[in-house]
Amino acid sequence: MNDSKYTVSHIVKNEHRSNDLRGSILSIVDYNINNVSIISCNKGSIRSNHYHKKDYHFMYVLYGEINYFFKNLDDQKVFFLKVKNNQTIFTPKLEIHATHFPVDTKLIVSSGFPRDQKTYEEDTVRVHFIDKKNLKNYLSKYDN
Repeated sequence: MNDSKYTVSHIVKNEHRSNDLRGSILSIVDYNINNVSIISCNKGSIRSNHYHKKDYHFMYVLYGEINYFFKNLDDQKVFFLKVKNNQTIFTPKLEIHATHFPVDTKLIVSSGFPRDQKTYEEDTVRVHFIDKKNLKNYLSKYDN
């Protein structure tokens, strides 16, 4: 993970590997992964509000969209990305992130670490970041 493109959250360019009469192949993660999960998110729900000490993950939106908020541990400046259907977002270690789902959304999440409960809890630090009370303010500021 020394590559500089993996130090901040960003939308990852998916790569079309092939397209022929049989169909096509779209590469959404070309990195070291130990777990792949499918996560369903209900309209209006908020997830994350944490950071990972060492782990990282890629989230591919099968359908729906994400209002993705993130910030550095040492800074109060909040950044925002709108992640749409068929896009992948990368989340690095040591970056606070929160996700809001304005519509029903299904994700494929690929993580660097295994996602058994013990490993996940030891690496995850929960924080207060985005909630139902401040969401409207953040959306009016960032989601143009």
